[in-house]
Amino acid sequence: MKPGYRTQGLVALTLTLGAFMGLCAGCGCWGKKEEPVQVAVLIESVPESGASVLMAGHDQGYTPVTIYGLQPGSYEVIMNLDKYRRKIETITVTEAVEQKFTIEMEPIVGDVSISSTPEAEVFLDGELIGKTPILKKVLQVGSYSYEIKHPDYYPVKKDFLMEENFKLEFEHELRPMESQLTVTSRPSSANIWLNNIAQAQRTPASIVLRPGRYLVSVHSDGFVQADSMVVLEANAPQTVHLEMSAGKVPQGMVLIPAGPFTMGTNEQAPDERPAREVYVPAFYIDRFEVTNQAYKKVVSSHTFPKGQDNFPALGISWTEALRYCEAIGKRLPTEAEWEKAARGSDKRIYPWGDIFSPQMSNTKETELGMPTRVGYFYATPSIHGCIDMAGNAYEWVMDWYDAYPGNHDVTKDYGQIFRILRGGSYLTEKFEARTSARHFDRMDSGRRDYGFRCAMDARE
Repeated sequence: MKPGYRTQGLVALTLTLGAFMGLCAGCGCWGKKEEPVQVAVLIESVPESGASVLMAGHDQGYTPVTIYGLQPGSYEVIMNLDKYRRKIETITVTEAVEQKFTIEMEPIVGDVSISSTPEAEVFLDGELIGKTPILKKVLQVGSYSYEIKHPDYYPVKKDFLMEENFKLEFEHELRPMESQLTVTSRPSSANIWLNNIAQAQRTPASIVLRPGRYLVSVHSDGFVQADSMVVLEANAPQTVHLEMSAGKVPQGMVLIPAGPFTMGTNEQAPDERPAREVYVPAFYIDRFEVTNQAYKKVVSSHTFPKGQDNFPALGISWTEALRYCEAIGKRLPTEAEWEKAARGSDKRIYPWGDIFSPQMSNTKETELGMPTRVGYFYATPSIHGCIDMAGNAYEWVMDWYDAYPGNHDVTKDYGQIFRILRGGSYLTEKFEARTSARHFDRMDSGRRDYGFRCAMDARE
């Protein structure tokens, strides 16, 4: 055999084997190529479903959602849900055919605090969450509504919007439900006053009122006015019965009987000296300072803050006070009358006695910084039953500011220059509220704490 023949045979054999192997590969008889693994992945969100899912570069829908045809590997999942923070999380998909991933969403929150006076139950979107105060309750962003309920007060409803990182605070003064006050008297058919404001009804009568303190007064001609302080609670009916004694004392006034008393003192300011005995004939004096309501009936131009009808009329000059008294058939008390009505015959330092307490009158020590309604300090009357003769309003009297008989001090202020005021006010300290203390000013001065009460002659 020639050498060239052997080479040609080997080439032919190689080609034949190659063709055979290719044929086998095509028909699958030689070997089989592996297919990639196909995985189904379930994506869930907590605590709520409905989050949008972005994965493998495509929007996959909303949780819970199953994604098919994934191959094993790591994937970035981006999830969005209203009222929750955007969540990005990497998951690792294995070769398991079915897999589940639960992704926790972080809510966007703020907090709310709710307080009320008095304490009451709080319902948030209709669900009881406790009693006030509710402090820093964490809420997810969104719209809410709460209601505050108390059996004796009107409920309060409020809608609010919570936004991210808001710290909301709500305070409520609950409005109490009205109460029924029944007023009876002996004798009956008496006129009724509540906190010195005349009422249309006569006894017996039932009056619907807001809770609070009420000075209840009744009066009939030929009888002495009777009073009682009543504290009405919310939604709690109450009855008060008042007995009147016979006597011809004008309504709203008290009788100061004739007789001597010690006027002045040797132990305090120079103008209060000397202490001496003074005889004062019988007279009537108002139990209370003249109110805004009463003053406006005579002086129509008088103005005062809303809701202060039964507060003392203030900013009144001596001249204006005198004109008012004369217009209603009365007069200003003399200085001696005023001191006797406040002090009695036992030389007391204050109308109620010798011990001072800020709770007994409206002076600077009480720290109210404003006048109170007349009769508010009903529990600390003078020995004759006059109210607010210490503090609240300075009160004009008839006299000129002059030295007492036996006082030989010389001062430019004495004489027919200034008129006298007594009793101190809400702007003065307790020293000026003493029964013997004297204050003076021009007749035309109407300082914001100047008021008055009226007097009348009396026959016993």
